[in-house]
Amino acid sequence: MRRSLLWVCLLAAFLPVELAARQETEVAFDPTPVTLPQSATGSPRLVTSKDLLLLREIHGCSISPDGQWVAFVVGQANYEKNGYRSGLFLVRTSGVEAPTSLGTAGLPHWTNFNEWESEHPQWSKDSRMIFYRTRIKREETWQVWRWDVKTRARKPLTHVPGNIAKYAFDSSGEKIVMKVELATNSDADKQRLEQGILFNDKMTPWEGMPAVLKTIRAEESKSEVWVHELSTGIERMATEAEKRSLEPDIYEWQEAFDRASPSGSEKCHIDQISLAPDDAYAALTCAYDETEPSGVMRWKFILMSRDGQRRQELAPESIRVTDYWWGRDGTHLYFVSSQWDGRAGRMRVVDIESGRVRDLFHATEVLRQFSMDGADRSMACTRETNVTPPELVVIDPRTGTYRKLADLNPEFRRIKLGSVERVSGVNRFGEEWFGQLVKPPGYDEGRRYPLIVTLYRSGDYFLVGATGNENPIQVYAASGFVVLSFSIGRDRLRKKGDFDNYLLNWASPAASLEMAVRSLVERGIVDPKKVGLAGLSRGADILEYTISHSQSFQAAIESGPGARDPYFFYMAGGVWHELFAKWGLGGWPEGDAKKNWSRLAASLNADRIEAPLLMNSADSEYLGNLALYTSLEQLHKPVELHIHVNELHVKNQPKHRYEIYERNVDWFRFWLEGEEDTSPEKKSQYSRWEWLRVVASAS
Repeated sequence: MRRSLLWVCLLAAFLPVELAARQETEVAFDPTPVTLPQSATGSPRLVTSKDLLLLREIHGCSISPDGQWVAFVVGQANYEKNGYRSGLFLVRTSGVEAPTSLGTAGLPHWTNFNEWESEHPQWSKDSRMIFYRTRIKREETWQVWRWDVKTRARKPLTHVPGNIAKYAFDSSGEKIVMKVELATNSDADKQRLEQGILFNDKMTPWEGMPAVLKTIRAEESKSEVWVHELSTGIERMATEAEKRSLEPDIYEWQEAFDRASPSGSEKCHIDQISLAPDDAYAALTCAYDETEPSGVMRWKFILMSRDGQRRQELAPESIRVTDYWWGRDGTHLYFVSSQWDGRAGRMRVVDIESGRVRDLFHATEVLRQFSMDGADRSMACTRETNVTPPELVVIDPRTGTYRKLADLNPEFRRIKLGSVERVSGVNRFGEEWFGQLVKPPGYDEGRRYPLIVTLYRSGDYFLVGATGNENPIQVYAASGFVVLSFSIGRDRLRKKGDFDNYLLNWASPAASLEMAVRSLVERGIVDPKKVGLAGLSRGADILEYTISHSQSFQAAIESGPGARDPYFFYMAGGVWHELFAKWGLGGWPEGDAKKNWSRLAASLNADRIEAPLLMNSADSEYLGNLALYTSLEQLHKPVELHIHVNELHVKNQPKHRYEIYERNVDWFRFWLEGEEDTSPEKKSQYSRWEWLRVVASAS
């Protein structure tokens, strides 16, 4: 789950988010709270797949208004029960005491892609109570619970009908405003199953019937906005004014912006909005401008008054603002601007009255999940580096100095990790790439190592499993591989309908990969005959193009389908058809687009693929793998497809993730180094792979 979609990949451009399937059965949950060990024991050793699987992660933190406490949520996989456990913790900002457990924080908050989404606990104004949206038992609905800081007691606070999807305090701090999702109509479901379903363009046939049904149910779902009054406990429907305090009307702010720009000279398609505490101003993020002269996708970050007359772009030199939040009294707005180059962002603050923007501090480590106290004097957040898992810290914004409050994974003090070096370049198309080069522990200068390249995002954060968390980077290194955690760089604008231009979405990363491998070979680090490539999502997309248009890789692993072929077009659905048309691949694949498909699709170029290919797919996505799998199988080329049941785009069952970690290591060791794990339970695996090698050599 980590990192995947942290340097998010513009999935809207490559995978329709709104059409994501949903897991049929929720992954298991263990109500036993997570525990935080205070020290590391044992002798130094190499990292294992279990170490990465069982990492404890922070999924939300919040400093109290008085600056004395930090509440934070921790999640951890439970391999034995094939599920997860959680914990809510409380720690003093002095840093002199160990964190105190307040018990379980309830079930994980899963996204449509099955990533555990972080949600900050919230505090009462007097710093005496902690609030968190949770569900302790599977049969319960999502409600807001309350923890007493003094007694440590917890109890459910709200009892509204349905599931609370989001909540916030109003400006008085005396009311909680909640968006509540209501249960779907079971009678409508029964009638639908009895009468049949009319196919439409919103369906995604390749994800199967369960996904189709869930999409229909989502379209029929309804929500309401409720209020809980803290002083009386009364719960009621919200007024129109209260509704706006929870969900600002983007259309209202968009109209104000457009009215203030009658000539259309200044454009902003608002996609996110955060209101100041007094409602007079808003921080707006604007979708990328397709006329951007640099050709790079860049998002604007704007401070705007309610009438639209005052507008100020706050970070015109940045590619994107990754985090932003208002000071408690609304006089200051804090934000982190990024060049989208994998490095730590630049933390800045704007004085609302004067509009003056100044640097707060520029950290060299990656900081996330920010929370400010009531006086804007202390800030809690997570801190991490390439070789340090996230830890909880409190920062003095005036000096930039930090104090560690909780080390979630002290075991890693005893674990040997490979050293990390940043590498970068500009390919023949003039587009940049970068990555983190991880060398094995005990790296021998002058020796040529086998190389594994993981796709498709990277950065200065802790390197776990690459995008989608299926490729255990440090375990690869511990197994004797040099690893390049590769990033394709900044996303580029392309010309709508111009296939030659859109083809650069694949050809340019492939050129960057070839350049990266060549540079490491020239440095004497890598054996050019032992190079592997692995990727999920957009990474699988790039991988398929690369191995079918380049001979630089001798083994490959893709997770989820690349599915850029005419066969996928037939079962993709209407939203995908719109994307294909934008790329210059619209219409009947056997018609005008046929020539373009032949230049892109790996399935139509399978005869050029020499790298043995392992596919790890979810049951909701494996149909997208079949065109390439069948093409390779019919050509007697080494290919293996594993289908993981009850999974989505990101696989969240711990046993599946562990199995994938281990199999991926074995696959690269087998095909690049000719090595086999002697464990008896893996005997059948190697029998299959040895047969694939025999068949391939005979064809």
